[in-house]
Amino acid sequence: MTSHDNDPTAPTGHAAGGSPSLACDWDARYRAGDAPWESDTVNPAFETWRAGGLFSDLDHVLIPGAGRSPEVLALARAGVRVTAVDRSDTALAGLQDTLDRARAEAPLAATHLVEADLLAWHPADPVDAIYEQTCLCALPPATWAVYADRLHQWLRPGGRLFALFMQTGQDGGPPWHCDLNLMGTLFPAARWSWDPVAPITVSRRADRTERGHILDRR
Repeated sequence: MTSHDNDPTAPTGHAAGGSPSLACDWDARYRAGDAPWESDTVNPAFETWRAGGLFSDLDHVLIPGAGRSPEVLALARAGVRVTAVDRSDTALAGLQDTLDRARAEAPLAATHLVEADLLAWHPADPVDAIYEQTCLCALPPATWAVYADRLHQWLRPGGRLFALFMQTGQDGGPPWHCDLNLMGTLFPAARWSWDPVAPITVSRRADRTERGHILDRR
């Protein structure tokens, strides 16, 4: 079962000035086919975590800034309920179409697609895990502290944050460089337990990588 909501509390403007969480008009970029961050396959870090059975005991996963993420379908096929939130109704419509076509062929777990401003949205109940891949690096850095608080609020105690921190080594964005020292400040030990296992490094192109970390909510 899939549901697709347009959050009535979210701002209606999609321009960068319409919300502090919008770095650009993401919906316009999806409409124009200008979404070079997209992939038809799941992220290698996601695949490593899945192969290690880290998603098998989860009931409900949230994917913020989901776009048309293939991880939504991958989790639903594995029997995990998924809530996918994005500001672009174009992206969510594409994701909905993908889910509908897959569901016509085989049963999927429930999926809930929500168009909303993440900084003004809350789930009905805390979730078991959050898969954070392209959202933090797409948000203006001035909003990161608020977003980090939201991630903590959205997770149940003991819930897991599967995070991919973008490494560009450059000023400006999006995507913005997620300096790992700064990430330690945004996600402090008082609120999060960082998994001591070595992070997964995913190469995006010559000058960009992602660092995959697992953080447990205290």
